[in-house]
This record gives sequence, structure tokens and C-alpha cells, in this order.
Amino acid sequence: MKYERRASLTYLKPSKTFVKLKQKATPTTVKPAMAKAVARQRAFQSVANVMDVTNFLAKYLSGQQNVVVTPLQKLSAGFSAGPRKTYQGKQFWNITVPHWAYYDLPVKGFDKYRIYRVGVWHEACHVRFTPLHLFDILKDQKDPIVRELINVIEDRRIEELGVKEWPGYLPERIYQQAYAYALRPKVDTIQDESHRRFEAFLQRLLIGKWKGNLDQAEAELVEKAAQKVEKELEDLEKEKSDIFKANAIARLAVQVRTILDLKSPPRRYTDADSSWIETFTEPYGEGVPPGTVEEGMEEFFKAKEKEAKEKERVDGKTKPTEITKEDVEAAKRGTAEVLGEYEKIQKQETFDPTLVEWVPAASQGPLQEYKDARFINAMNTHLQVWREGFKEFVGKTGTRFSVKEYIKHKDEPFITRLKKSVKGKKILILADFSGSMAPREEEYKKAIISSMTVLDSVGCNLAFFTFGGDPAYGDGFFVVKTFEQPKLTNTHLAKIAALEASYGCTPTSYAYRKLLKYVEKHRPDVFVTITDGMPDHQYDTEVMVKRLKPLTRMVAFGIAPKEVQEMARRLKEFGYHDSFAVSSVYEIPPKLVNLIIPPG
Repeated sequence: MKYERRASLTYLKPSKTFVKLKQKATPTTVKPAMAKAVARQRAFQSVANVMDVTNFLAKYLSGQQNVVVTPLQKLSAGFSAGPRKTYQGKQFWNITVPHWAYYDLPVKGFDKYRIYRVGVWHEACHVRFTPLHLFDILKDQKDPIVRELINVIEDRRIEELGVKEWPGYLPERIYQQAYAYALRPKVDTIQDESHRRFEAFLQRLLIGKWKGNLDQAEAELVEKAAQKVEKELEDLEKEKSDIFKANAIARLAVQVRTILDLKSPPRRYTDADSSWIETFTEPYGEGVPPGTVEEGMEEFFKAKEKEAKEKERVDGKTKPTEITKEDVEAAKRGTAEVLGEYEKIQKQETFDPTLVEWVPAASQGPLQEYKDARFINAMNTHLQVWREGFKEFVGKTGTRFSVKEYIKHKDEPFITRLKKSVKGKKILILADFSGSMAPREEEYKKAIISSMTVLDSVGCNLAFFTFGGDPAYGDGFFVVKTFEQPKLTNTHLAKIAALEASYGCTPTSYAYRKLLKYVEKHRPDVFVTITDGMPDHQYDTEVMVKRLKPLTRMVAFGIAPKEVQEMARRLKEFGYHDSFAVSSVYEIPPKLVNLIIPPG
């Protein structure tokens, strides 16, 4: 097959399946009058879709559920992983990724997603394979040269293990190497000896070859160091002790420094965690013409094709890390699996003009930390009647005579069964995550997630909106779930777990105004507001409550450990159909049940 000089979807003549997937991934046109609003929604929706896929990949590939993905909006943001975040007093792995909306590389679209995706895979491999003790060693290491070498050696180790664990990532790793080869400097253009040898060692170990020429003496040193590392890493696979592995990698880094006679820290172009990962940051590729990238990748692929093994081997198998010509072809083109993921992130919800100002929430937090068993059991107890779908009343009159009740109470022998169900009822929830909620943030999330879990289990159709902070965007108005999405999922709840109290205003009246058309469209049975009762514009809030009351049952509640009576008074003043305040989340279940569907 003829290879085309482009770092794009058309390296090779694509298959029919591939063409269909690509066509599906292409956004459709919209009417000019709505183009601006739709474009804005599509941009935000793409970020949310990317984060959904990223969170899934991070947990699946790492084999860990206690993983939090944080997108960073700063220009120099790269990929990194470490046991850093804490929720509810517990430590979680934190994988940081560049923010998709701002991540600009000298490749676009599908090609950019491939670089991003391999970055997520790489960091998930760190979570899965890097010993915790090695993070401590890196933290305490004062020699920047040794620190960089530890990073390079461990990056090689975890990528080799990652390819063995998931052979489907081999073509994507080759693509990553081709991109890195195109961007990394030629070693013979580096004047400083230490920098030149380090760069050649990095490229040899992580790309497979260095770019440019070295004199024979330096080439032999670099090759000697690389081969030593490869042999040591192969032997390390037999070891089971993580502490032994971490110490061995640190010692190996010191030995490599000695072999290469490195005397000055490697040159760094960005503030990424490692010299390898900085290759895939936005600043590293800034100003590089796409044509230069294409030429460099073409050069790399041609060399790989010459080195690649034929597909057929003895017993028809190859080692997981051995490259075949088929792998190189897949690396040029991209696999249908990866394009299928790209199709998902391009998928857009049907544009809803009533929600044009609401941004899809993107970040996800550790859901299980907010599912409170005590709260859920209490809610289930008070919802038992709703779950059964009816309630029986015993009295002097009724729909049927009961012999059992006649024996017990001769004067009240009749039973009346009344339907008591919330199945299919629409409940819209608006949660206040403004700055004043910061002291109550964790308790609020526990109450919201636990109560929504139970309400969904009895058949309620839930919608959830919030104003506050999302780590992916900062402050704003966010939609987590709409009525159009029939089922509440763990992804929805994980997005609530990631919400943060925003240190700004409390725009309750604005939120009501932004939801007015949506409420008019759906007429929810209940509109629940979770707030501290302190909006910025109290009169406007009262006006909007009055305006919404004919459309839905307006109710509100809040948690105030030290000022319950004051909060209850404030909520009542706004004119809700009903409201309450509690000092503890465990007081909520019976009150919330009666708030949503009053007794009687």
C-alpha cells in the first residue's frame, strides 16, 4: 500500500468500516440562526464527552476505582499521575490531563485525540504498575539529573508492561513514538554534552532510536546505557516486591548517570512532570508547522516498516512488544476501536434551546465516598409505601370488609387501599454550590447523591442542575442530568461528587430565570431547591419563586448545623410551597419524603 505524507486519518486507504465510522464522527450542519448557540453547546458537550471516556479509561486501564481525573486549563498542562487527592479523609489517585477545549497540538481532530488517549493510557499504567515507594523516592530526590533518569526509566518500564497487558495499544504507542520523534530535537544540534547524551538516551529508550547523528564514542555510551536498562528491567519483571523494584530503578538511574557522565540537568522546555511527558504538552509543539510533523512521522514510519517483522511467525504468534508490519499500518491509520471512541466524543445531544445557557458538567469524583448507607436505609424505610405502590387505612367504613380487623377491632373492620406511588413523577433538583456552601459541601453531596439514588430506585424521573464550580470549567451554571435522559447512572452521580463550592455569588434568581423555559416545557411534579437561603437578589428570587409556582410544586431545604431556625425562616420568606432546614443530613429522609409528596 502506498503511504501518504500526512499525519492524519488517511495514512492508508481506509476500510469501508473505517470510512463509515469517520462519517458518523463528522458533525452535521445547523441552521445559521442557531449556529453560534449550537457551536457553544457542541464545544462544551465535546469536553464532557471526552471526560466521560477519559474517566472510564483511567479506571479500566489502571484497575482502580479510586482514581480522579483532573483537567488543567493552564497552557503548559501535561499528563501526570500520583496518589494526591483526598476525599472524605481518604487518599485517591489523581490523573491530571490537558483540558480538551484548550489542548492545541500541531495535529488536529482525530490525530490530537490519539495523542491525548495515549497520554491517559500512560498515566493509567503508572497507577497500575508504578510502586508507591517510587513516588516517595522521586519526591525526596534532590539530584535533578537522577530524578529525570528515574522518570525516563520508569516511563519505559510501565509502557512495556502496558503493551503486554493491552496489546491493542501497541499501534497507538507506535503513533505516539512517531509524533515524539517528529518533535524531539536532533541530537547533533545540541551543543551541551550532558544535554545531548540525555536526549539521545531518552529517545533511544522511549522512541527506539535517536534523531540525528552522534560520534561513535557517544553512540556507544548511549547504547550501552540503554541496553543495561533494558536488561535490568527485564530481570525486574520477576520481582514481586514493590519496594525492591523502586529501589532498583533508583539505583539504575544513578548507574546510567555515571555511564553517560551527565554533569548538568537536562534542558526542560515546560514545567511538565518529566522530559518525556513534556513532548505531549501544548507549548512543546507550539510553532511547529504541521508539515514538519508529517515529514518527521513519515521518516519514523518508514524506518519502522523496515524493522518490522512479518505477521506470520513460528506458531503464528509474536511477543506482545514485537512490532509487525500490520502494527505499523494500524499506527499510521488508527484502529476502528479508537475511531469508535472518537465518534463517541463527537456525539452531540439534541440541541435544546431551553437549556442554551447550561453547560454539561464534565468532571467526575469518587462516587462511593458519598453514598451513605445509613442515609439510604433511612430513605428506603420512609419510602416503603411508595415502593409498594399503595397504603392501607383501617376504619369504620372502607372498600372491603376484613375478618382479621373485625376480630381485632369490631368497630373498625373495613380497609381502604389508596394508591401511593411516585413512579414516573418528574422531580427537578437545583443545588446551590455557591461560596457560602463551602462549609457544608461534603454533607450536601452526601445528601444529594444518597437521596437521588433512592428516588431513582422507586421510579422517579430526575433532572439535576447546579450553579457553582466544576474542576473542568471553574464557575458556572451546570446541567448533570435532564428529563430526556431516562435513567440516572453512576456517571451522573460521579459528576455531582466532583462539584465544588464556588467562592462567588449566589445567583439563585438567575438560575430560576435560566430554567423557566425548561420548567414550562416539562412541568415537573416537584422542583426541589437545595440552598442556604441567602441569594444575592432576594426580591428577584421571591419574584421567580412566585412565577414558577403555577408550573410546579416549589419546595426547598437546607443544612445548617448552627443556624437551623434562621435558615428555616429565610426559606419560608421566599414563598415556596414548603421548605425545611436541618442540622444533620440524617434528619433529611422523613422530611424530604413529605416535602416531595405531602402526606394525605
